[in-house]
Amino acid sequence: MNAASEEKVGPVKPERLHLALGIYQMALAEKAAKDDAQASAESPAIRGMRAVKREFPDAAEFQSLSVRLKHFTEVLADRKLIKWGMVKHSEGGIEIHDAVVNALASAPFRKSGVLDKTAFHALVKAEYNRLEGKGKE
Repeated sequence: MNAASEEKVGPVKPERLHLALGIYQMALAEKAAKDDAQASAESPAIRGMRAVKREFPDAAEFQSLSVRLKHFTEVLADRKLIKWGMVKHSEGGIEIHDAVVNALASAPFRKSGVLDKTAFHALVKAEYNRLEGKGKE
């Protein structure tokens, strides 16, 4: 990540990240059109990012969303989140607590473009407590 793009990786609204994840996942699962040679040669990840970009045309918002989407597989494999039960891997797929996605929406990234795991884990805990406290009221 260069200095210019570093400034653009700001937080996004959690609901926007949830929406972008859904769009990205749908595009990953979608088969490329048989009659479109470019689409069939395109990797699923690129197809997913193109779909997200169509739905989020604002350059700054797309930049922030795309960086977070690129780090999503890292989040799914995070041992601490798995240990806490925030990410569950099963035969049926992967279950992710809303606190994880909400925290990723505002998580900071280091200048190198790496997700700040310490801050991210703190955000997950805080968001989990907020969401679980909300349900007890």
